Amino acid sequence: MVGSAAFAQDKASGTDEGILVLQQKPFIKAMRFEIEPTFNLPMNETVTQHVGVGVQLRFHIKDWVAVGAEYIKYFGWSKDDADGALDNYVSYARLMDFYVGANVSFVPLTGKFLWLGQYGKPVYWDIYMTAGAGAAKTLFGDYHGSGNVGFGFRLAATQWLTVNFEIRDYMYMENYALEDKFVNNVVFSLGLGFFMPFKHTYVHPK
Repeated sequence: MVGSAAFAQDKASGTDEGILVLQQKPFIKAMRFEIEPTFNLPMNETVTQHVGVGVQLRFHIKDWVAVGAEYIKYFGWSKDDADGALDNYVSYARLMDFYVGANVSFVPLTGKFLWLGQYGKPVYWDIYMTAGAGAAKTLFGDYHGSGNVGFGFRLAATQWLTVNFEIRDYMYMENYALEDKFVNNVVFSLGLGFFMPFKHTYVHPK
């Protein structure tokens, strides 16, 4: 009897070793909408300075791909030129009004880390690449076709809230007084992503 019991226990242990347990991810983007209010700061300006507020709308088709649209409203001013040091650049000063466009993004890298070390909960993150096209408008009434490329870093605070950091280069041709010039408007964005539905439901329960 003792031998039979030991054999049965070994067999059960062997069976358990063949079971593969797949852990469910607590944060899923696939088939969800994301609304992201943003604060935007151009990084490479010379004679002007802008800040912007905007919104991005995304639909995540899969966890690794999304399509979206965005709008950024800019508020700008000319920098002080008390010593005349910027005289050579005055002809290239142009204040921006807004940008509107569409984009697609891909997620090549994801991961997680423990907040507060081993005593905290895992925080999921991803790095995404984005590219898009749209129209940029200046305060002088000029519209310009614009393309953009960039990358971002997303931290999942909850199942429905993320903190997003992004750098993007908005490119277009500007018609200045002296000549047409290719413009690279490199913008840093900070945003909060609100996901809907607020909670992801798995097809198969745990």
